Amino acid sequence: MAIDSNRFVINKGTSNEFIIKIKQNGSTMPMEISSTDTFSVKFYNLETKELELSIDMTSGSDGQVSVYNAYNGQILIVLNDSAIADMVSERGDKVDKYYLKPTYRMIIDCSTANNGNFTAKINSVYVQE
Repeated sequence: MAIDSNRFVINKGTSNEFIIKIKQNGSTMPMEISSTDTFSVKFYNLETKELELSIDMTSGSDGQVSVYNAYNGQILIVLNDSAIADMVSERGDKVDKYYLKPTYRMIIDCSTANNGNFTAKINSVYVQE
C-alpha cells in the first residue's frame, strides 16, 4: 500500500517495509548501487540520545536492509514487529487533536563504490500505535 506523506512513520503491531532512494552526491538522480555497497540503519531516541535499534544487511530478528533496485539506487528496510514493539510512541494533548510527536531519528550509514562512505539522516521518525 502506498501512502503519500512527508513523514517517516513506523506502525507498531506489524512488520514495516520502507524503500529509500539513495541519490548521487550533489544531484537529484539516483546513485547506482554496486554489489559491494553496504548499508546499515540505526534509530536513536530523541530524548535520551541512546541507540535503540540497529539493523544491517545481514538477516536478523530485528529486520534487514537489502538492495531493492540497484539501478535506481533503492534500498529496502524491513523492521520486524518484534523489533519495534518496544519503540516509544508519543502524542500531543487532546486540545491539539492528539497529533503524533517524533520520538526517534534515523541514521543510514552508507559505504558505496560510487560515492564512498557517507551518512543519510531522517531527523524526525514517528511511531504510531
